[in-house]
Amino acid sequence: MTAQPYVFVDFGAVRIQSYLSRTPELRGRRAASDALARATSPEAVGRRIGTLAKINEDAGDADGVVSLVFAPAEGEDPEVRVRQLQDRVFAHLRKALPGAEFQSAWGTGASYLSAYAREIKPRFDAGEVRYDLPPTAEFPLARPCELCHTDPAIGEEPITGETKLLCPDCSMRNVARRSSAADDRSPEGQLRSSLPVTHTAPEDFTALARLSGPAKGGNHLATVFIDGNALGQFFTALASDSSVSARAKARVSRAVSDATREALTTATLLLPLTDRLDQVCVVPHVVGGDDVLVSVPADQAWHFVLGFLDEFGALVRNGVAEVLGDERPVPTITASAGVVFAHASHPFNLVVESAGRRLKEAKNAVRGQAASVQWLDITADGTEAPRHQPLLLSDLRRNGKPTEAAAALSRLAGVPASHRSTLAEAMRQGDWVTAATIAQRVGRHMDAVRPFLPPLDRPAGSPDGTPGDGPPTGIGLGTALGLARWWPCA
Repeated sequence: MTAQPYVFVDFGAVRIQSYLSRTPELRGRRAASDALARATSPEAVGRRIGTLAKINEDAGDADGVVSLVFAPAEGEDPEVRVRQLQDRVFAHLRKALPGAEFQSAWGTGASYLSAYAREIKPRFDAGEVRYDLPPTAEFPLARPCELCHTDPAIGEEPITGETKLLCPDCSMRNVARRSSAADDRSPEGQLRSSLPVTHTAPEDFTALARLSGPAKGGNHLATVFIDGNALGQFFTALASDSSVSARAKARVSRAVSDATREALTTATLLLPLTDRLDQVCVVPHVVGGDDVLVSVPADQAWHFVLGFLDEFGALVRNGVAEVLGDERPVPTITASAGVVFAHASHPFNLVVESAGRRLKEAKNAVRGQAASVQWLDITADGTEAPRHQPLLLSDLRRNGKPTEAAAALSRLAGVPASHRSTLAEAMRQGDWVTAATIAQRVGRHMDAVRPFLPPLDRPAGSPDGTPGDGPPTGIGLGTALGLARWWPCA
């Protein structure tokens, strides 16, 4: 008699980035991240489900995600037990995170990878899931929460030196910073425990931005949103590959999750500020699977992004290769990033939404085939979509080392900011010839500008019909000037 397949039940927070960013202060986001990590930990979920199922260890480790597995008895209708599990887990998550939205889907298969690829993911994509939403306000005239302005307030609490009316979710977030950032289960606590540094991250966004120092203004942050490229396609192909053992398939998700967390640690250690200040200079909001959402001082962003993308590609390739061995060739697995630079006081929820759009632009540009990054500087360029195209990681780093273009950007970043601003204004008018003239005659910075200009004797698109050549770095001056605003000097 053929054994019944396993039943896998997945739970996930919906629009988790938006949920975490609904309060304006870093303390509230830290508390929400910590509460999410606590509530979805194997220990907490295990106590709620009892003997109905087990934690699915093959699903990897991701904030806001719960995966369960059970083997149905002969003749049992698995959907009945699935409903019981959903009732228990939803009730547990709702109590811990009053304002969050959750969804759940399930599937059957010999392994989690096959069940996810063939049933669970299609159900999530099609919306064929069970939702659990926050309760609606029973009294429409109730005063709104004075912190998030989203849900009705339920009572007054002291916060930041004054008394405010808070909703249940903001009340949950109103805890001492040390009880969330230092928890080893939270994204920030896990990062802190992996670093050989003495000091924790700053108390708030203003203090985090100040780490960049007065030379860069000391008041800007970068929000970085990272996601793996085409991993869904990779897992789907792997699930249907009969040449790969079920045990190997089960370990692949864990290898990707481990690579994400290790890349975060390595990228943080690579920041010049981490070493100079002996301090955590990265505040992670979401970490898990192949997703990362962090805040860093603006002038550390490019160090972090390039370091993470480079390290993730190497780690995930080696990790998956170690799992699969000789069973299957390992494809190139990469990640892309969306980066938004903004003043520390800019509404965080808007910055997160913009970073998500930049990430989508970066991924669409390469169709999942290479590591890429798209960025927006709100202070310099406004909130609309950037006019420049995303860049490939290989444009700026190859084999773990800076490219000629990266070195040229460092030289350009050394040009005084006032001169770069004048050049940028000329480029906004579409006049690179004027920009080149200014660089030569006014600032004597032609050597720093030339790598981003087409050959002066054969300009691109010249009237004589010759195709011309682009800049030797492959990056135009307008784009380069935008990059240089937060690019580290050589």
